Amino acid sequence: MHMRRVWGLLGGLVLATALSAADAFKWRELPALPDATGFGAAFAGVSGGALLVTGGTNFQNGTLWTGGTKTWHDRIFLLEKPAGAWRVAGRLPQPRAYGVSVTIPEGVLCIGGADEQAATAEVLLLRRQGDTVVVENYPALPAPARYASGALVGRTVYVAGGTGSPNGAPERRFWALDLDAPAATRAWRELDP
Repeated sequence: MHMRRVWGLLGGLVLATALSAADAFKWRELPALPDATGFGAAFAGVSGGALLVTGGTNFQNGTLWTGGTKTWHDRIFLLEKPAGAWRVAGRLPQPRAYGVSVTIPEGVLCIGGADEQAATAEVLLLRRQGDTVVVENYPALPAPARYASGALVGRTVYVAGGTGSPNGAPERRFWALDLDAPAATRAWRELDP
């Protein structure tokens, strides 16, 4: 087979794959959250087939540049169907934003973040239970962390970076939580960053 034909077949295969991938992603706008201002740095994920959004901050009485003050939120919003309506399905123990959201089979992990006072090491699991959302404690991070990133790989949650101070430089940290470890001994372990 001539190389031109091979490259033509490969190019066609790449194009067909790209087109089918584009067809797989159909972006649709969801209903707006029930807050005229919206939320920054909120936690979001899926539990029990519903989209959950919680926490976050905004400026409800003017922007930062016009002297507005930051408002911190604790409401947990639930959207059961894309064409449905958001409803409040619970509250966080305290307002929080700037953390890591990771959807796991058990629910949505809200990892670290901060309130208006300080960063936290607290980790919460949001789990849909009927029309409400149950908030459960999970093992805390080894140190407070805001502005970190995270991911689920297999049954291990990884968290990287972040900082404990509001204006601090990102820190060299990398933690892992094995979700299959027995609950009594489940803890974050530090990895080489």
